[in-house]
Amino acid sequence: MVTENRKRPERERVQPWFEGIRTTVLGDPNFPTDLGSVPKAPVRLWYRGELLPSDSEGVGIVGSRSCSTAGARRSARLGRELAAEGVTVVSGLAKGIDGAAHRSALQGGGRTVAVLGTGLRHVYPYEHRELGEAVAESGALVSQFNDPGFSGYRNGRSFLQRNVVIAAFSRVLVVVEAKKRSGSLSTVRAALAQGKPVGLLRSLVDSEKWASDLSRSPGVFTVESTADVLERLVF
Repeated sequence: MVTENRKRPERERVQPWFEGIRTTVLGDPNFPTDLGSVPKAPVRLWYRGELLPSDSEGVGIVGSRSCSTAGARRSARLGRELAAEGVTVVSGLAKGIDGAAHRSALQGGGRTVAVLGTGLRHVYPYEHRELGEAVAESGALVSQFNDPGFSGYRNGRSFLQRNVVIAAFSRVLVVVEAKKRSGSLSTVRAALAQGKPVGLLRSLVDSEKWASDLSRSPGVFTVESTADVLERLVF
């Protein structure tokens, strides 16, 4: 087993594998409270860097790994402008939209949290190792998997589990660019199940039928500018 048994949350604060890895459990100030209400969700997280209670009031930015140049640019602008407002940018350290959001938040001098679908010593994708180190220095790398060398389940299930944690850290979730079968939609479902507002960029609503249909659903709004996202942080 690589996930924590919900019935046995231990409260010791140890660094069990490598220097720099710390742990937080349900009930700690820096543990995302909303995760505690999700069935079968982890009650313990491991992290490198520093987690703050305010990180659970962040904005999640997700989208396609193989995004367009315009999509990456939109993600970067959103991450940069949110960071300038002191908002923690949360994402999954993947290629494309995720990476653009993390980088822009860092370049803007803000905080960012990356939730991994792997162990903390197995950053995926490989080419994001340096980005992962930068995130840990200015925010936190987070994993629900207790084996730091865990490379993820072959069927991708660990990344779907990761998406639930991204939603829990996000007071608002924003989808920048994604296809109908994108894994980002699992993050959308998790966020809506947790009662979080979900924003879809106008460009996404205009280009994808699934997004246009979803934009009319309760809890979903269309993002014309960063100001639309900031307004939803107060609810």
